[in-house]
Amino acid sequence: MGISAIAARQHGVVTIAQLRAHVSETTVRRWVAAGRLHRVHRGVYAVGHPGLSRHGRWSAAVLAAGDNAALSHLSVAEFWNVSRWPTSLTSVVSTARRALTGVELHTARTLDPRDVLIHNGIRVTTVARMLVDLTDVLTPHQLAYVIHEADFRRIFDERAVRAAMARANGRRNLHRLQRALELRAQGSAGTRSAKEDAFLEQQAVEPLVNTKIEVDFHWPDEGRVVEIDGHGHDRLATQLDDVRRDEHLTADGWTVERIVSR
Repeated sequence: MGISAIAARQHGVVTIAQLRAHVSETTVRRWVAAGRLHRVHRGVYAVGHPGLSRHGRWSAAVLAAGDNAALSHLSVAEFWNVSRWPTSLTSVVSTARRALTGVELHTARTLDPRDVLIHNGIRVTTVARMLVDLTDVLTPHQLAYVIHEADFRRIFDERAVRAAMARANGRRNLHRLQRALELRAQGSAGTRSAKEDAFLEQQAVEPLVNTKIEVDFHWPDEGRVVEIDGHGHDRLATQLDDVRRDEHLTADGWTVERIVSR
């Protein structure tokens, strides 16, 4: 397999080891000087031009972080299309300690082969391991959202998650994931926005969140519903839908409160 084919498989990047397997060190230096190779990280080059896609940046970070590194945390949540959190850094987990510009490197003592796979040309953590790692940065309700999205895309397996949790015995925030699994069992889709996160933090009594009666928050014992209305609720059609929903909920015995959030 030639350099171009390797780069195509890896979203436009190659390692110095892959280059040396095909050409001499002198040729590598000449290609760098001629603009055929562009340094992304130490030992990793973009082929042809420096502009990399999102997948190219992920691939470069993983290759630079070590042989057993994998895309992780919020970056892999974005990779699996189950995230609502924008990120500026690429998150990678590795057993090696390296400083990489633009990369948030999480060091693990071990990385079980069952917790990683190569998908779309990039070594990534599995959805189950991703959820374990996200306990470091997300709340139970935020994790419940990730689970809901993964379930919708049919890439969530609770047995696999519990097995990954067992392998991660000793991680201090695993109770967050356990709570998120309980929330899923209650029918919760988790919090879906920063506005909902902020509202939930202010509640002395935890409500059910985005459950199957299709409201943002509700307290069954109190018969109380709260909806957080953002900019999308300025539209007339949405306002009419809100009125109809509120009428139905009120008829069913719920007290409905709407909080306008801008």
